[in-house]
Order: sequence, then structure tokens, then C-alpha cells
Amino acid sequence: MGPTSSQAINMLCPHCGSQDIVYDFVHGYTVCTSCGCVVDVIFIDYFESGAPENGYADIGLPSVRKGLEKKKMASRLKRFSRISFEIMVYEKYAKKARKDVYIDLEAALNKELKRSSTSTRIYHHKDEVKVFSIIDKNPDIRLILENIVSQDPVLSSRTPRGKVALALIIKNIVDGTPVNLSYISELTSLSTVHVRRLVNLVKQRLQYIKPKLCNLFHSRDVKLIIE
Repeated sequence: MGPTSSQAINMLCPHCGSQDIVYDFVHGYTVCTSCGCVVDVIFIDYFESGAPENGYADIGLPSVRKGLEKKKMASRLKRFSRISFEIMVYEKYAKKARKDVYIDLEAALNKELKRSSTSTRIYHHKDEVKVFSIIDKNPDIRLILENIVSQDPVLSSRTPRGKVALALIIKNIVDGTPVNLSYISELTSLSTVHVRRLVNLVKQRLQYIKPKLCNLFHSRDVKLIIE
């Protein structure tokens, strides 16, 4: 194969059985000199820049060790680049985070890389798990959340905790019981001021959601009572 090749050791051509196999490092193949068959592909990332005039007979084969070191270094640089990117993204969103809110880093990364929709939630409150347990304990709250709150264009724009609070308020309406601001505030980790705003929001939407409530719970009269 000329000056760019070197004799392979302990290799047989699978086609003619010849041991006359050489490495062609420039083209990246091992070739049988007897039948001209390409036996295998050489996977090596590194060799000296520029082929020597006398081939590799004098200096030996390109350094596999150097090739492996190069691959390790490339892997380290890739990991470092990834970590740097993650830190940059985290800091970007952490600046906007409120108290008791944590960041879903994977969601933030996907958003930055345009791999998810803009509606993907990045911020989560630390008490969300506790709040969502309310849904599991009360089937009526789940019904209201899924069929009323989540279907209403105004109510559905609230945060998850806000949606659960709205469902609790609407449940009081269905039951004809007073809306206890302090109780809902404690359950959802929202301020009483925030809960009162949600009560006013339900008042504004009551004419739209009342027919759905009547169909959902067969209620004839829906009134809003606030304690």
C-alpha cells in the first residue's frame, strides 16, 4: 500500500486467508495485499500531522495512547461545557425565583434548547406535593379541578396551587358552606389576601361556571357565602 501503510500482526483475510494484511492509516482501512480486499476499518482519532516521507517504518504506528488521551480530553471538555451551560441556565432562572420555589433544571434546559413547549413549567413550589394530596383525598375536588377550573379560560391560567384553591372555593359553593379563607390559605400555602382575590375571581366567573356545576353536581341553587 505504499509509504502510508504498515504490516498488520496476527490477522487473516476472511476472503482468501492471506496474512498479508496492512494498515492504511491515511485512508483508515486494513487491506489484504493478496486479494485487495478491505478487511476492516481503523478507528483511531489521532495520528501525527502529515505522513512521514518514509511511512511509519521508522517511527512506528501512530500513538493509540495519544488517541485515547485525545478522546478523554474531548469527553472532559464536553462534560465541562455541559456543566457550564447548566450553571448558566440555572442562574438565569434562579434570579427570577421567589421564596420557597425551586427550579426544574431539566425543564429549563429543554426550554433553552427549544426541545419543549413554552407552557412547560420550570418553577415549582415546595408545597406542591402537599397541595396535590388534597386532590387524592377528595374526589369532588378532582372533579371540579378537571371539569370546571381546568376548562375555564380564566381560572385555568392560575398556578397549580391557585387552581386547587379555586377548586376548594367552588366546593364550598356547591356545598353551600362559607368559604374559610384561613383554612384554604393553610391548605394551599397561599396568603389569605391571595385566596380572597381568588374568591373574587370565582364571583366574576360564577355566571359561566354555574351551569356546569349544576350539571356536574345536580345543584339547583349555587350561592357564594364568605366567612
